[in-house]
Amino acid sequence: MWSVWVTILLTMLSWTIPPLKAAKCKAAPKSVQNVQICCPAPMPNWGVYNSECRDSGQQPSCRLACIFNASAALQGFRLRLPRVRPMLERAFSHHPTIDAYAANFGNCSSLVYSKYQELTGVSRQSDACDRHALFYSLCAYFRLMQHCPPGLWQRNNKMCQEARSYTRNCFWPAFKRFMNNT
Repeated sequence: MWSVWVTILLTMLSWTIPPLKAAKCKAAPKSVQNVQICCPAPMPNWGVYNSECRDSGQQPSCRLACIFNASAALQGFRLRLPRVRPMLERAFSHHPTIDAYAANFGNCSSLVYSKYQELTGVSRQSDACDRHALFYSLCAYFRLMQHCPPGLWQRNNKMCQEARSYTRNCFWPAFKRFMNNT
């Protein structure tokens, strides 16, 4: 008897509750490119690694590969998260920025590792050196759209609100657009 009532109740509920749909991501707005406008966090001073990386050249992929290897933040192609914070503490003096980037690198670790081949086809950055460190860095920087240090997010900028909303709901398409234009 109870099973009949439960079946009737569930059937009635299914008529009143709209079906759940997967989020559809339209084309990413151009505003997803405006990380520095929306989150004007200090940029890293990678020059503190000049003694270890003076011969790495000016290509971002080579320079960052050297920095990540000098700080032991990479093991092969995998990010070593316990070594990321000390690397950031050396390059930044603003602690909220260090905290935001450390969290962002954590969020990017498996994404970049698993999607590396796809990112190589999207990125316009030179492949003069292995680009894992570069892609981890760009992902952590882009994640500032979602996880900006407190007090830096430009909450009154409508374009930034649009970009944040889009990146929260459609991170992968937004990140690919960012990578394609970076």
